[in-house]
Amino acid sequence: MNAPAGSMASVGTTTAPIRIVVIGGGFTGLAFIIHAIRTRLGIGRNRGDSDEESGSESGPLLQFDLIERNGELGRGIAYGTPDRLHRINVPSDRMSLLADDPRHATRWLIEHDTLDPGSTDANGHHYVAREHYGAYVAATLSETLTLAGERVRFTRWLANATAIRSHAAAKATTSGNTGGHGEEHTETNSFDVVLDSGHVLEGDRVVLCIGHAPPALPCAVSDEALGDPALIVNPWAPRVFEGVPREASVLIVGTGLTMADCAVSLLARDHRGPITAISRRGLLAQPHGLFSDGADFLRDGSPPDTARALVRLLRERVAHDTPQTGWQPTVDAFRFDLPRLWGALPPQEKRRVIRRLLAFWDVHRFRVAPQVHAALRDAIDTARISIERLGIAGIERSTDGLVATLRRPTGELDQRVFDRIVFCTGPSRNITGNPLVRSLLDAGLARLDATGVGLDVTLQSQIKSEDGRPVPGLFALGPITRGTFGEMTGAPDIARHIEKWLKQVTPHLLAQAA
Repeated sequence: MNAPAGSMASVGTTTAPIRIVVIGGGFTGLAFIIHAIRTRLGIGRNRGDSDEESGSESGPLLQFDLIERNGELGRGIAYGTPDRLHRINVPSDRMSLLADDPRHATRWLIEHDTLDPGSTDANGHHYVAREHYGAYVAATLSETLTLAGERVRFTRWLANATAIRSHAAAKATTSGNTGGHGEEHTETNSFDVVLDSGHVLEGDRVVLCIGHAPPALPCAVSDEALGDPALIVNPWAPRVFEGVPREASVLIVGTGLTMADCAVSLLARDHRGPITAISRRGLLAQPHGLFSDGADFLRDGSPPDTARALVRLLRERVAHDTPQTGWQPTVDAFRFDLPRLWGALPPQEKRRVIRRLLAFWDVHRFRVAPQVHAALRDAIDTARISIERLGIAGIERSTDGLVATLRRPTGELDQRVFDRIVFCTGPSRNITGNPLVRSLLDAGLARLDATGVGLDVTLQSQIKSEDGRPVPGLFALGPITRGTFGEMTGAPDIARHIEKWLKQVTPHLLAQAA
């Protein structure tokens, strides 16, 4: 069996540890550990310094077991790309892990010399390479662990979690409201987390931070085509575009942020062959405008209870505000109010939003970095890239190249041959392909949310079992909770949610283990 990848152990304390198993070492997993330590131990209240109590031996020790197969922490899919042209799509001043220190990320990025000549836009905002931001997240975890010292034990496991077993028990607690019997019983859990390395970890709490589901094949693909390196299934693989001939015809399936990244990577290599990007709607990620955090979307009104009414209200707000500020602050205000707006919609209306409106929302919500937008617009205007409204029905291999069967909006099929095809369709909405999620569902420890795009959790991020009851000690954070909260994808939103959530649940989540 493999040994842990590394650990930081506490010594000299007799306090029983709170054992927290964190599954997933991308942005969400690291953000949770950072904020759990800071919240419980009072670290960083003055911009990274521990308060006078943080070094004491009082209070429980926190023990984190972090399970992550990838070699580098804090990367995940979003921040694992080594291409320096793949930039964060939000300015660094809005990407701080710490809400009370908005320039925390920017200071680190500047101090570590990550700004290249193209990083800064005309307004002085920094859009650094995504791998640098991933390094910032990992460094913040390391700094937080150092400040915590002996009161935190941290072990990283290079493995995948394959199953979680719950051990429920009754816990007697003294209460003044027990009918004169002096104690009451509440349910408590401990867990075994099974790793594919052969280890079984014991935990008092388990937090799922598994991120996005891997992309699914967008169409039928023949075995010959699937085994051909000319078909690029993973556009984030290192040096994936180095083998693409400059004169090659390239089909990019998808027109969102991933397509934009792939396009600029090809253009930077002086690609001269035709590049065609397709999607059913032909929607491109929109540019940034004015940033604002203070807008009130509902303006004391009641949230709509249908998808149609929600769209109508959004359009009214945009029409009213655009002449003064542009549409971007209104969309951001909508996002800030989204938990309340989403919670007011019945399940069938939520499903209607996902089916009919999600694609339009994503291109306005997840906007493209200005440097990437400018390069993409120039390529489109000069016909180096063409955007077409087409679906894809199948891919086969022929002696001439890869044959794509394309579906026009009218339903007619057309076949074209390309030298290279790149899938840029984004993460799958089907999380049940994850073996761990599948095992939780099969064991009745979890269920899908009403929209089917994530796990069903409470507003306190506690996973609900198949009968709808919260499972004590079992939590989920990040993109797999999007169906409950309406939006939980962008790094700033995830960090803010975790920070607020921990302040609400700390007495329960980080309480002394039984």
